[in-house]
Formats: sequence, structure tokens, C-alpha cells
Amino acid sequence: MDFDDSDTDLAFRREADGWLDEALRDVPDQEDLTQEQREHWSRVWQDRLCAGNWAGLSWPAEHGGRGLDSLAQAIFNEEAAVRGAPYPLNGVGMMLAGPTIIAHGTREQQARHLPGILRGDEYWCQGFSEPGSGSDLASLRTAATKVDGGWLVNGSKIWTSNAHNASKCLLLARTDAAAPKHQGISYLLAPMDRFTVRSLVMINGDTEFNEMFLDDVFVPDEDVLGGVGNGWKVALTTLAFERGSMALNLWVWARQAVDRVIDVAVERGVAGDSAFLDTVGQLQCDAEAVRIGSMRMLGETQAGGVPGPETSALKSLWAGVVQNANRLAVQLDESGGVLLDGPGAAARMRRYLRARAHTIEGGTEEVQKSILAERVLNLPRSR
Repeated sequence: MDFDDSDTDLAFRREADGWLDEALRDVPDQEDLTQEQREHWSRVWQDRLCAGNWAGLSWPAEHGGRGLDSLAQAIFNEEAAVRGAPYPLNGVGMMLAGPTIIAHGTREQQARHLPGILRGDEYWCQGFSEPGSGSDLASLRTAATKVDGGWLVNGSKIWTSNAHNASKCLLLARTDAAAPKHQGISYLLAPMDRFTVRSLVMINGDTEFNEMFLDDVFVPDEDVLGGVGNGWKVALTTLAFERGSMALNLWVWARQAVDRVIDVAVERGVAGDSAFLDTVGQLQCDAEAVRIGSMRMLGETQAGGVPGPETSALKSLWAGVVQNANRLAVQLDESGGVLLDGPGAAARMRRYLRARAHTIEGGTEEVQKSILAERVLNLPRSR
């Protein structure tokens, strides 16, 4: 495995660096902003990506993209994360919806949806998880009933990021209740004008997640992606794109969390304490393991392979690093996190509280461990 950029990758990284440095010149530190302000800059950043031809990097040129490989997208995301760039408000559209429609969509579907994503005027969210079946995706109960010209969808979804800003949804629904649970699912490109969206207030006060309720939402036949009953296969494609596009972001975020702990320790004058050095040394090792694991996963994908259960180990390790680093940063505050009036204390507490979600979102910690137990250690199914 080669950890160094090829000449082509290095040239692209330098191109990305130059554009990012200029495009981010007036963008404030996202850590200092409210959620409303962060969403404003996410929208601004989305517009700049689209205008600068940095949206759809790995999309084929025939669909308006730049025709680069998935590694280029990962490199760009990595460099953006290093600089603390806002997360684009239509990240789901660019990195999940677009590539999935390219892979499974008809020419008519591609022509109808892809230009709007690249222009930045068609925002998407991902309607997969449901109450009671978030990580057991195949047990979903949202039902689509066949009617003249399309489907009527009823049910609910939960933990939907950015649904309050989206106009379209990558929606999984059960179209055949009698079929085995993996075979009775269809993948719908659903308009959200008939969805009821309610924000979920997180422990840190943010409302980036939502619950969605569908009451006789009509989806026309031409917006079934990949064919009726093939939703599970299409969903796996979406999840694969999600892993690939975020492969290098994880280690950057882990490294940044560790670096912030070190900064707090220096401010408090305890950076030379042996107990702190032992703890932060372990965090640094874990962050480096996330980096190596991310590159390994990306390399396997580049070689045509399909990442396996090691992705569960990587996700679990990353979540642990970020949670433990943020916990330590709060503990190092003068009041140990009890008072929030010190310099940066409120921001550290907000990051700590937000990090609690990392072992829930994207597959709970229990599910990740079950995958490793069953598929790596060959232990019997736990449930």
C-alpha cells in the first residue's frame, strides 16, 4: 500500500489547496458560530463549490462533472476539512444522490435531477433510518402502495440530516410486504413538498437532525430508482459512496480533536504532566490508526474491492477518539466543565455534547460491535 500521493494526485491536491485558500479567505471559524450562522455559511460554501466547478468532482463529464476518480473527491474533502471549511449544505446531493442516480438511474432521471444538484438549486436529504429500525435498515416499515401512475407512501423517518433545508429525499420504502425483508424494498426519489418535517433538539441545543412524517405522499413511477423491489441493492450503492467520500475526513476530524486537547493543556500549563502525556499519546495513536485505516479502505475501493467489516472497526475507533478527546478537553478546563465562562469553555462543552452522537449516528456502537463479532470473530448472531 502506497501512502504517498501519485504525481497526478499531488498536482490535484495543489490545485485544490490554491482554490480553497482563496475561497475560504472570508469564511469565519465555524466553531464560533450558531447553528443558523453555520447553515448560512454552508449555503454560501455550496454556492462557491458549484460556481467554481468543485461540485461533482468524480461525476462523469457527460453528466456535468469533472470525470475524476473517487480519490480526488476524498483528497478535496480532506483538504477542506483541514482548513475547517463549512460542510456544504447539499453534501447529500453531491456525494450520495448524484452518484447513485448516475449508477442506477435512467437517462430521463439523470437529465431531470443531476443538473439541479450541480447548480446547487436542488437540495437532498437521506430518508433511510426509522424509529425502531435505525441501524437495522432492512426492517423498515414505511410502506408504498401502488396507485395509478405511482405510489402512495406512508410512514416516518428519523435522524434525517438537513431535511429542513431539502427539497428532495432519497427514500427507502417497502413496496412488497410479502417479500423477504431485503427484497421488498424500493428506492424512491421523493419530492418533499408533502413531507411533515420536525426538528429534533440535540443535547447541545442544535437541531440539525429531523424526524419526517409521510401521509399519502405521492411518488410517480418515473421516480423509482433502480426498479421496483431493488431498493436494497441501490441503498448499498449509496452507503458505499458515503464511505468513500468521507474516508479521509474521519482522520482529519480525529486529529483536530486531539490537537485541541493539546492546546487546552498548554493553556492550563499541564502539557508536561505524565498522566496527560500518556492519555494524549494513546489518543494520537488512535487518530493515526484512523488515518491508516481510512487510506486502506480508500485504496481497497480504488482497486475495485468492496470494504468489509473493517469499516465498522474504523467508525468505532474514530468515534472513540473524538469523544474521548472532547471529554478530556472539558475536564482540563479550570472548573472541570462545571462552569462555562472561561475562554473557549462553552465551545468545548458544545463539541463534547455533540460528540455523544458519534456512537449513535451512522450505525450504533452496539451494531458495529455485532458486525465485528459475527463477521470477523465468527461468533453467533446476538439478535
